Amino acid sequence: MIDRAPVGVGLRAVAFLIDWVLFAFMIAVVWVASGGVNTSAEDRLLRDPNTGLSLVITAAALVYFGGLESAWGATVGKRVVGLRVAMVSGGQVTGRAVLLRTLGRIIDCFLLTPIIAAIFVWTSPRNQRLGDRWGTTIIVRTRRRGG
Repeated sequence: MIDRAPVGVGLRAVAFLIDWVLFAFMIAVVWVASGGVNTSAEDRLLRDPNTGLSLVITAAALVYFGGLESAWGATVGKRVVGLRVAMVSGGQVTGRAVLLRTLGRIIDCFLLTPIIAAIFVWTSPRNQRLGDRWGTTIIVRTRRRGG
């Protein structure tokens, strides 16, 4: 059962913390596997560890957040706390919406800090962060409270 009321910062923050732990682990595995921690400059990804790490983080964000939200309508963190992404119009989330959400997440959650994302949610009548506004999406509960 879906509760169409947009979800505020609290549950989204819990989901984000779960996702952040999984995302950080995924980045670490990819970074180590790509030779990013190797001391030899020739073996480092794109020869510049900062550029390489930025590319790894961006690609990982697209895969983790974009891929899971496209496939399930939710990341692991959202699923654990009973949330999912929905279109403001009420329909199933689209690939375009997920891409815009993910690009917005890279800006408001990673570049500007999660506090900026929370401010976007607090100042939106639909509890939308920057990526939600771009993608015309909202976060909703997948089950009713107490159920």
